[in-house]
Amino acid sequence: MSGNPSWPNGELRLDLPVFLARFGLEARGAAEPLLGGEDNINARVATDRGDVVVREYVRSEPAKVRAELALVAHLAGGGFPTPAPYTADNGESFALVAGKPIAVFPFASGEVPPAMTPDLAEQPGALLARMHTATTGWVDVRIPVTDRVGLLETAAASDVELTGADQWRGAVRDFLDRHADALALLGEQPAGPLHHDLHRQNLLVEDGQVTAVLDFDELNHGPLIIDLARVLQYAALEQPDRRLPAAIAEAALEGYQNVRPLTPTELELLPVALDLAGMCDAAGFIMWAAPHLGVEHVEECHSWLGYLANRDALR
Repeated sequence: MSGNPSWPNGELRLDLPVFLARFGLEARGAAEPLLGGEDNINARVATDRGDVVVREYVRSEPAKVRAELALVAHLAGGGFPTPAPYTADNGESFALVAGKPIAVFPFASGEVPPAMTPDLAEQPGALLARMHTATTGWVDVRIPVTDRVGLLETAAASDVELTGADQWRGAVRDFLDRHADALALLGEQPAGPLHHDLHRQNLLVEDGQVTAVLDFDELNHGPLIIDLARVLQYAALEQPDRRLPAAIAEAALEGYQNVRPLTPTELELLPVALDLAGMCDAAGFIMWAAPHLGVEHVEECHSWLGYLANRDALR
């Protein structure tokens, strides 16, 4: 971390002309930092073939990045609105620099929408379903599988010392016990690659239409309705009271089902999937991030408050 607000995750330190030449590009300007993104360093650079985004993966291992970019290239090749990575001179979709994978993408036009509205929510719902149908049968052992129940078992047995941690652990255990059958059934539902991070700030929009879906860095394999639940979870967290607006939920669900109708069992399990998404997000923060951020109370975790605000929201 450089401490420079223009480079929140550290500065992109490359000999740009040499690096971009590996992708058949000629640099025509300096790197301009792109803000946003928690786990990567992103910069916009002018080249002879138009502006590009250079993206350094700060935390992801090369095998995971290969899996991510292979899937992104597949989606883009099928007309899905996401930029396909350039290919480097070694035939890879990225180049390694000091052990870090760095990829190059065409710069996508559009602006991050200022708010998630019902009119907008239908589009990410439909796009998510398009991704799921386009990757039916997609098998790549490099894509991680997230054990969400295992994560919550770890949380329930953790020794977190934040104020309110005992109540949080008890709530996690109660959730696991009350929904044991539903969680087991969830694991039997249609599964595949999940974007898992489809919130407003990973969308670009022009004239009310989504022009690009960005940031597949949370790619993992799991039940498809978890992905839809994450869209709803993020929409809830943006509200002042963290309550999921019914109109946004209905629009996202309608958009999804217009492309990939959910089975009756998936529809029945969606409320549990929403609760699970919030529970897991909160568990990761409370166990692993909070101790390093000066957090003192579990209720400083937005995802935990979001879970509490939305229990039974879809029932």
